[in-house]
Order: sequence, then structure tokens, then C-alpha cells
Amino acid sequence: MIDGLTFGGAETLLRDLASGLEDHGYRITVGYSTPGPFVQELANKNLKLIRISRFGLVDPFFMMKMIKLWRADPPQVVHTHLFKSDFHGRLAARLAGVPVVVSTLHNNDTWANNRLMGHLYGATAMWADQLIAVSPEVKEFHRSKTGVPEEKILVINNGVNVRAFSGYEEQAKQIRVEFGIAESAPLFGIVGRLKPQKNVAMFLLAAAEIIKLQPEARFLIVGDGPLQSDLELQTKNLGISSSVIFAGMRKDVPAILNALDVLVLSSLWEGLPVILLEAMAASLPVVSTTVDGVVGVVQSDVTTLLVPTSDHKALANACLRLARDPGLREKMGQAGLQRVSDHYSLDHMIDLVSSLYMELLTKKGLVSK
Repeated sequence: MIDGLTFGGAETLLRDLASGLEDHGYRITVGYSTPGPFVQELANKNLKLIRISRFGLVDPFFMMKMIKLWRADPPQVVHTHLFKSDFHGRLAARLAGVPVVVSTLHNNDTWANNRLMGHLYGATAMWADQLIAVSPEVKEFHRSKTGVPEEKILVINNGVNVRAFSGYEEQAKQIRVEFGIAESAPLFGIVGRLKPQKNVAMFLLAAAEIIKLQPEARFLIVGDGPLQSDLELQTKNLGISSSVIFAGMRKDVPAILNALDVLVLSSLWEGLPVILLEAMAASLPVVSTTVDGVVGVVQSDVTTLLVPTSDHKALANACLRLARDPGLREKMGQAGLQRVSDHYSLDHMIDLVSSLYMELLTKKGLVSK
């Protein structure tokens, strides 16, 4: 169960996890509230989908619909993702008699800094058998901010299908042709929802600095969201509209990554961004802010150049360093590929989640040892 199937890291992880678990022999149904492009992606994988409408942050009718659904077709495991699905789904699963309830903690969300909100959310953990944190930093954040006991949280790092991000050389060339970007032009990209967390405004400020010294550079923004009109206006006010491309939603992210020279993360906070792992799988060097969920994954100055949060000039300087040094880009890209292959594979993540399900089902006497 997830809040929606819009464009984002949690949605990507759920898509890959659900598909991988079906390959392991599970019967999976994906429930969601807000539709988006991932509906079709999951449908293409022949996964069963159910939309459960929701109104507002707290909606008792949303909970009642889940209870009715799960009583009609009782699952052995309910696995929730993101705040609204966690908040309603944990209790709904218990009231419906579901034997095993699991939640994945995807992010260091700022709402948890509100003590009341954080501890109210944390209190719902009593209805879950296990919480999965996508990184050690996310585990520590929730332990301190939401009051969830440490032993209740298991770390299972996000994973990606490393093989799915190679072999896109021709498609990458076509993407540059599509957007009118010269093959020799340094191309910096940011991929994600256009919302405050991603701090795309900082990326644009850095772009303005880069253009002063590297006028042929281009900047690709992939994704949509509530801040798009504000960011387009900022681009115009900075006088860099001819160098910045708002590509909107794209289904060809592997090819997009292969078309870039550098992936940029200007985030204010993260859990463990899937796009970071995908970029490393595509042998792409990364410039990122020093936020939890990134610094624990990358190797500074080996796979990634790290810069202070909200320092757009430092971000610009790091990007310029990579733009001017193709050898460094190649070296960092290969180091990133090796790191994600060794530590963040999708197969390993799916195996760990499957093992957790079986362990919990065994404890409830539903699976024999």
C-alpha cells in the first residue's frame, strides 16, 4: 500500500520490489490513492492494482475502505509505504485481522521535527511487526524523532537493477538531438519531483554561475510537481532560459541518465535516493549536497563530489570541475558503478525483504520452518 503512484523514489522502489516479489512466488496486489505514471508501469508488469480514494491527511473512510478490502481478500502480509498509508494502513490491517504488517521508512521527513506529529506517527508503529529503514540514517532519524524503539527498525538498503542502466548509447544520443543539445556540450541533470525537498532553485542558481564560465553548458530538469511554474519563472528571471530544459515526466530515465555528463542532487534532505543509485549504475558521476542518505552511500571525491547544503556557488564549482575533466568523470563513474554493484543491488534487497516476510510468517505459525 502506497500513497500514490506518481514519480518518485519510493514509487520506483515499490515497483521493483513488487515485481521482484512476484518472481519469488508471492501474489502481490498494489493499493494506492493518487494516480500517476507508475500505474501504467505496474500494469505493464501484470501486477494487480487497486485504487483506494482518500481525502485529506487523516481520513477515517480511507481506513474503512482498506479494512473492507482486506477482509474480502485476506492477505497474509500488508506492507505500507509513505505517511498516509502507514498512518491508516497499520491499524486498518490489524482491524482486518492481517497477521503480518510491515512498513518501509523512506525519508527523513521534516514533518517529524514537529514533536506531536512525529510521536503520533511513531505511536502507530505498535501495530506493525517490523519497520524497514532504507538506510542507517533513516533508522536513526526515526528512532530520535518519532520515538520508535531501535529494535523495531531493520535497515534494508534501497537497491537497483544495475543491469538495467547500460546499453543506452544510441538512445542517449537521440535525447540530445531531441532537446537540441550539442554532443560536446556539458549536460547537467536533476531528476525528481519539483517540490521543496529537492531544492531545484539551488540547482538553477548554480546553473547561472556555471554559464558565466561555461556558456555552452546545458541543464536538464526531469520531473514535474507543484513548484514547476515558480522554477520556470526563476529561470526566466536569471536569464538562463535558453540553457535550461524542463523535460517534464519521462519514462526513459535510464536513457536520460546515459545522456547526462553529471547528475546533480541539490536536496535539503533525503532517505536514500533511488536516483542516486540509478546514476551510479549508469556509470555517472554525481554532485550532491551533504545530506543524510547520500553521505552514507557515496564515497566522497571517489564516486561523488559533496558540497554544503544550500551553497549554490560550491555546487557550481563542483560541476565545473567535472565539466572540465572528462577523465575524472570517467573515473568517478566507474567507481560509482562498482560501489552500487557491490552494495546496492536490487536482487539483494528483494531477497532480504522476502526473508523478513518468511521470518515473520513463521513466527505467526503460517509458514513451517
